[in-house]
Amino acid sequence: MPTPPVGREINDLSAIFRVPFVAWLAAAETTVPHVEFRITETRRTLARQQWLYAQGREEPHLNAPQVTWTLDSRHRWGLAADLAMIRRATGQPIWEVSSWQWLYRTVPLEPFGLRHLGPLEWLHVEYLFSDQAIASAASLQLVHS
Repeated sequence: MPTPPVGREINDLSAIFRVPFVAWLAAAETTVPHVEFRITETRRTLARQQWLYAQGREEPHLNAPQVTWTLDSRHRWGLAADLAMIRRATGQPIWEVSSWQWLYRTVPLEPFGLRHLGPLEWLHVEYLFSDQAIASAASLQLVHS
């Protein structure tokens, strides 16, 4: 199966997540000017989520590491995004856990109604109240892809 396309459009995110996420990104960019923040993934289709879930679990991807733990990711609801931190001076990505921990201490997510999934996934940011939002999906007009 070919790799399903990666969604990177910020406008594909649900508004209840997109608005605070954009506000947090603006705060992070102001507070940490030596880093560029790139959105590497936003909303996922079911096909992409299934493809990611197969990594490390099914042929031909058995030797690959597992990259997701669920078929019902917050990405499918538009309630999550993945980030990369890039050093502006060198263009190199920053992957060290200590750098992500420092970022979230310096520009906390929670006051914006957001959270990360560290220590499992530092680059994943999602809506803090995702469970409640999904339970009220119809009234909030959330769309599950």
